Amino acid sequence: MSDADEAHLKRAVELYGLPKAEVVRRLIRASVQAGPALSAENTKVVIELAQQVRMVGRNLAQVLKAIHRGQAVRIEDTEPVWRGLHEVVASINDELTEMTVAYGSKLRREAKLILPPELTDEAAS
Repeated sequence: MSDADEAHLKRAVELYGLPKAEVVRRLIRASVQAGPALSAENTKVVIELAQQVRMVGRNLAQVLKAIHRGQAVRIEDTEPVWRGLHEVVASINDELTEMTVAYGSKLRREAKLILPPELTDEAAS
């Protein structure tokens, strides 16, 4: 186990108040029950999101070419484009976060590794 993994395991032991072997045992069992981090459906979504990111990249490249050719419009006129770009990137980020956070929550539930109430209350404030 790497030093980083060992540090994460020690932190989990502290968080959940369980022996190291029990944390490992629960995580192993839960990982089998909870399934892979990305389901086949999530993998398809990631592929679609990657296509959207490439499309955004191509659009930005076209904007840069126009700027270099001296065909760029005033910055004020580009605001809707940048707002749209921000919305697409935020949407992609939200989808990826939902997939990964949801899996982590599912894994912890399956492993019956629930944070003590005092830590949950601190996280909420």
